[in-house]
Amino acid sequence: MISKENGFSLPFKFNLRINFQYLFAAVSLLIFLLIIYSNSFYGDWHFDDFFNIVSNPHIQINDFSWNSIKRCIYGLEQKNLSRPLSYFSFAVNYFFSGINVFSYHLVNFIIHYLAAVFLFLFIHDTLKLPLLRAKYKNTAYPLALLSAFFWAINPVHVTSVTYIVQRMASMAGLFYIMSMFFYLKARTSATERLCVVFFILCGLSGLAAVLSKENAVMLTVSIFIYDLFLIAGFSKENIKKYLKFAALPVLFIVVAGFLYTDFTAILKDYEGRDFTMAERLLTEPRVLIFYLSLLFYPINSRLALLYDADISHSLLQPWTTMPAIVIILLLIGFAFYLAKKRPLISFCIIFYFLNHLIEGSIFSLELIYEHRNYLPSMLLFIPVAEFLIYAIDYFSYKKIMQIITAAVIILILIGAGDNTYLRNQIFSDDFLLWTDNIDKAPRLSRPHSNLGRIYATNNDNEKALYEYEKAMALNNFGGIYARAIQEHNLGLLKFVEGKYDVSFSYLERSQKVLPYYIPNIIYTAKVHLVKNDFAAARNVIESAFQKYNYRSDLMEVYCLILVNENKFPAAEKYAKHLLKNNLTATFPLTVLAQTARQKGNLQSAISFWRLYQNSFPGNCSANLALIELYAATNDQAMLKTELARLLCLRGNKSLLNYINENFSKPNLSVYLPDYNLIRKLNNNHRF
Repeated sequence: MISKENGFSLPFKFNLRINFQYLFAAVSLLIFLLIIYSNSFYGDWHFDDFFNIVSNPHIQINDFSWNSIKRCIYGLEQKNLSRPLSYFSFAVNYFFSGINVFSYHLVNFIIHYLAAVFLFLFIHDTLKLPLLRAKYKNTAYPLALLSAFFWAINPVHVTSVTYIVQRMASMAGLFYIMSMFFYLKARTSATERLCVVFFILCGLSGLAAVLSKENAVMLTVSIFIYDLFLIAGFSKENIKKYLKFAALPVLFIVVAGFLYTDFTAILKDYEGRDFTMAERLLTEPRVLIFYLSLLFYPINSRLALLYDADISHSLLQPWTTMPAIVIILLLIGFAFYLAKKRPLISFCIIFYFLNHLIEGSIFSLELIYEHRNYLPSMLLFIPVAEFLIYAIDYFSYKKIMQIITAAVIILILIGAGDNTYLRNQIFSDDFLLWTDNIDKAPRLSRPHSNLGRIYATNNDNEKALYEYEKAMALNNFGGIYARAIQEHNLGLLKFVEGKYDVSFSYLERSQKVLPYYIPNIIYTAKVHLVKNDFAAARNVIESAFQKYNYRSDLMEVYCLILVNENKFPAAEKYAKHLLKNNLTATFPLTVLAQTARQKGNLQSAISFWRLYQNSFPGNCSANLALIELYAATNDQAMLKTELARLLCLRGNKSLLNYINENFSKPNLSVYLPDYNLIRKLNNNHRF
């Protein structure tokens, strides 16, 4: 019979050392996680992925020079260090694979897997501490493994693993639990040399956690409480003794806070929110209780990327505010009450609330996101696993009840794994994600905004406009910044439709709220360009250069302006600068081709256009420009080749319609075709 007396061993004998248990844990976690995350490796980019990675020039590096790394680790604002290790990891991904999603997903999966392994090791070694050894000596392994499994396969963590940008949360979680594990090894090392090594590893891992995401600053407090509760023991004598050192973790938090946070801007940040600081502080207890319900009942119908959270305006509105606060206070009080008799359970409860403290406090963050549970929930399933193992042992006299209990555990694992797989299926497709979110939170504006963006990307402007207008009508963005992004989207849509005055009004309103939002700046300049107001376009870009002189997208628009003003030497200078910074850039080739043509260097112009055509074989501009150049150089063989390409590209369209479609906004093209010349050449070479 399986019981704690035999360490819950199966009735098979293995002539292997204890290392087999560690190997089994690592392999079983890997296999199970690979199965439930197997449909996530080619998932789309989503939401914050775009401005943090896809369109973030700071992480799009081509070398590992200090200038490149410095821009990367200073994040989006380029003011202070901003999650430098996380952004650097994105930069490394980009350096090796561009924006190919597979490599990003692979790294995210590896991080999650390693976090699960270190969590298992930490729990297993914790259960062998002197204070806990007698109680858990025969159940340490199954309890640690089951706890790690429950945490690792929870569907709530899909947003920390499959949602690429939330690598920030999973990296912080990995290094955080590594630091705690190494601290435990240091405190239990047999030799001074090993102790020093493990303390160094603990410090390095802790630093990496804080450099991945700010909420990891609570690590020192976690270690302090862990040492008191589980190593020294919770007693009056030890409390007095440890209070002498309580200032150290607090000091660490304060120092990290000043490095990371502009405390003077905290109140100002609330000006862009739909809630005040007081309302956020009142709402977060309800959010924490909701998180607990999600973690223990994580079915897909309850999970969403964006939640429609009711704001607590007072202790009684809504009525659940006060009960939520009371429940949390009772749970924390219960944890301290248990601290002497059941220190492990006590620490698990405190760990959960402690590590929600940063994101659940005064900072002007969104009210609710699933990924915030990644780190705080790491030890939350230990009491559940302990109860289930206790049930198996309790029914050791009755085999059928043991089988039923074991079956319940298996069903929980399969059910959670299945929900994770299904959640990954939704996350694999941007369209599915937002339609699913609209079904679950129909009153929110941002899911409609993002669905509209997908329609706009696919040139379905009618559906895009419907979703954008729906988002504006709902007017539930969560703050003025998200609404300003929506106004930008409408401005972009109107720009594509050729309604430039309407486009400009949307962009102008958006820019008042987001004065340094680069897409606003770019499209405002483009509106001026298509309206032939080159001076206004130049002023917009030159003003932005004062703050963002390294942005390649701004420089590209500036090159367009200079070409339209016939300032080809200046345009050539900026194009060369663009190529110097990024040898794989393609737009500068078109500028250099046209400047070479203006100088009469037709062979150089041909070379640049051919390089561009290698990247975009179906590009209309490259094809038509080369036709003109081959005609000018009397290269009949290549001229015939390009005319044949033109025939394939335009299909059944007339030459005039084909050119008009592709050059409907002539001021946004570096090259403009000579229709009469191309028509004449085309007629002279009938196929």
